[in-house]
Amino acid sequence: MRRTGWMAFQVGCAYIGTVVGAGFASGQEVFQFFGRYGNWAYLTILLSFLLFAGMGYRLMQLGAVWGVRSYHELNERLFGPGLTWVLDAVILTMLFGVTVAMIAGSGALFQERLGGSFQLGALVTMGISYITVLWGIRGILRANTLIVPAMCAFVLYAAWHTWHAHGWRTAWHSGHALGGPGLATLVSALLYAAFNTGLSAGVLLPLGADVRDLRTLRFGALIGALGLAGMLAAVTFTLHTYFPRALEYDVPMAYVAEQLGALLRWGYVFVLWAEVYSTLVGDLYALTAQLGTSSPRRNAAVTAAVLMLAYLVSQVGFSAVVQYAYTAFGWISAGLLLVLLWPREKLPRG
Repeated sequence: MRRTGWMAFQVGCAYIGTVVGAGFASGQEVFQFFGRYGNWAYLTILLSFLLFAGMGYRLMQLGAVWGVRSYHELNERLFGPGLTWVLDAVILTMLFGVTVAMIAGSGALFQERLGGSFQLGALVTMGISYITVLWGIRGILRANTLIVPAMCAFVLYAAWHTWHAHGWRTAWHSGHALGGPGLATLVSALLYAAFNTGLSAGVLLPLGADVRDLRTLRFGALIGALGLAGMLAAVTFTLHTYFPRALEYDVPMAYVAEQLGALLRWGYVFVLWAEVYSTLVGDLYALTAQLGTSSPRRNAAVTAAVLMLAYLVSQVGFSAVVQYAYTAFGWISAGLLLVLLWPREKLPRG
């Protein structure tokens, strides 16, 4: 029982680590998808929790029952060879785009927050990510088991400190003034969950194939969804409290960190880097699984080639492409989720 609980915790941490990224840590992503809809954001976060729990488990279940370990294998089982190559191309493009964005983000973090070199920051992060991916899915589990609790602790502490200093009324009044319910509110939550669950499939599928125990996977999906929903709610509450001042910054949570003291400001730099690293590792692993072979040496070469190509592209900027690709991938992922939710004899139950 203790071993099952620990493995479920590791699965949940891997899920969280793959979903959160620089956009989450900055606060911009959370505000754009949830916070700008005011106090209704908390209901849409609840909807996202249900989607994260259900679809995260569904993907790991398919990995366990079907033995699929990559997007390509899943697409072949669901759609046949006709559509697989199209979906593979779209998914590879998106994964590569996010990989580029994470490398660029790590370089910018070293440059802007630490006063160091963009190139050094990018290369150090790439090197650590490369070593982690070479360890396989177990390496991702170990890395996220260390990093994710620290990320959660920082976000929850920021919310607790904000509550202690300002109470709940400030956030509630700001949320009330921001907006109300509407179709866009629900669509935004759906797209957020769809995009991030789809992006996590490259890690969740092999996790399911390796762990195989459905009870452990179900518990792990629940832990991951609870962690994500809790962090979403904490960041939303914090941003509402410091609204509109915090939203005048490109990185709203950096403004919040300034209110927490010097030590926490440095903690925030670590959290930003950790979220970039955890997302980069997950995307890089998924890309390698999609492009690689059964040979460890070839997989290592593929991983190195992907990293170097992404590093080169990150020098010229990729933010606009990634911005539009995020939306497109969100809709594609939403379609995939509908396929997985739709009752079909072909899909395993339970």
